[in-house]
Amino acid sequence: MSEFGGCGFLVAGYNTGGAPEAVVCKARDIGKVGMGKMKEKRHSVFVYGTLKRGFPNHHLLRDAHYEGTFRTREKFPLVIGGEFFSPYLLHRPGEGSQVKGEVFRVDDQMLSRMDELERVGVNYTRKVVQVHNGENVEEVYAYLKCNYTEDLLNAEHHDEYIDRRYVPRHLRPKVEVANRMELAAARS
Repeated sequence: MSEFGGCGFLVAGYNTGGAPEAVVCKARDIGKVGMGKMKEKRHSVFVYGTLKRGFPNHHLLRDAHYEGTFRTREKFPLVIGGEFFSPYLLHRPGEGSQVKGEVFRVDDQMLSRMDELERVGVNYTRKVVQVHNGENVEEVYAYLKCNYTEDLLNAEHHDEYIDRRYVPRHLRPKVEVANRMELAAARS
């Protein structure tokens, strides 16, 4: 299993000989790594916010296999922040709570779409974390917020995301969209 070290643009994994390997990526390459001529892989992903069933971004997982409800084995701060009430799992292991979420099995294409939604390499990193369902412990991917403000660090911690105030991107003011486009152009 490999990890996207989003904020540092480092992709770590194993080469075909089984030896550790690291590749530095540019933001525009995120989601393309490992997608070459290899056979389609299945990945387990822990979702804790708007990708959960019944929430606005779950449509990205409509073809995924639901594995069940799990909690992170390690504590993480789950906070709600920003003007669009987004849920964030802060990359601060050992702080916060064992967060409740859902695990899905996804293919490479779904994983790439999730990386795009979460802006891996800009706002999030995709890391391997351990989760449990009371019986089994599994290693899965999770999206962790790697750049955050003091406001998010000081926000109330939750052990489960149930807030319904989140504003999906397609309903946000056009200024937000224009700023994202400028950011993308600057990275190219």
